[in-house]
Amino acid sequence: MRLEVKISGLPRDKRNILVMACPEPSLAGVVAVEYLIDALKMEEIGAIRITEMPPVIAVVNGAAKLPHRIFYSREAGIVAIRQHVPIPPQIYAEFIHKVLDWAEENKVKLVVCLSSMPAAGERESDNVYFVTEEDLVEKFKQYGFEPIKEATVAGLEGAYLDAVLGRNIDGALLIAESRLLTAIKRLVDSGKISTHRDVMLILNDLVGRVGPDVGAALKLINAVAKLAEIQIDTAKLQEHASKYAFLIEKNLEALFKPVEAVATAQKREIPLVF
Repeated sequence: MRLEVKISGLPRDKRNILVMACPEPSLAGVVAVEYLIDALKMEEIGAIRITEMPPVIAVVNGAAKLPHRIFYSREAGIVAIRQHVPIPPQIYAEFIHKVLDWAEENKVKLVVCLSSMPAAGERESDNVYFVTEEDLVEKFKQYGFEPIKEATVAGLEGAYLDAVLGRNIDGALLIAESRLLTAIKRLVDSGKISTHRDVMLILNDLVGRVGPDVGAALKLINAVAKLAEIQIDTAKLQEHASKYAFLIEKNLEALFKPVEAVATAQKREIPLVF
């Protein structure tokens, strides 16, 4: 894969952290990166052209932009990759390797990929979980993050971890619990939906109606703030997160309702008319 990085210049600051979103359906990582760029008033310093992808141009205030752009905050020491379109899964591993090559060349200290997952318990917590290299585990615990105890990481997150291990650069996967993904898991566990197609249809419907998971994004933003040892004002996002939680619950109630109606009718031996 040919990947061209066009950049005006990145200061070789030993604090520099590269932050990017792992592609996942809640879009929490994407929202977190977008918020970081806006909140820190990050400067656009470059873009990434991927020749294997069909030509796609993002338009920002009338200006044509490549869909994968690089932003930098000198004050915070944070580099972020803004993704207007997802990287196709078949070239994602190679894309990550190329990005890490560039990060190593520019002496980036740490590369962090942001993702989300269903709640580990009955309900979502504010915990942020991590997977990193063995010699960094204790360091990430000190930030207050929870290690994933035992799991197999596959898919795009697995591709990221496979690419970062063994390099001369530190890497970590940060994962927040997502109300959206928890809701989907509850539906799967209930038997309401079972096939991959059903899952994707429900996900697309919920994201289309209530938006990405801003609650999970908020946790990821706070996690990045800890890593960079900075303060980030998240007041605006906190308000959206509360509304989002309410909307997800209401939509989940609506999705469960037919199942509950059937169960109640069967229990009372009341015939249902469709």
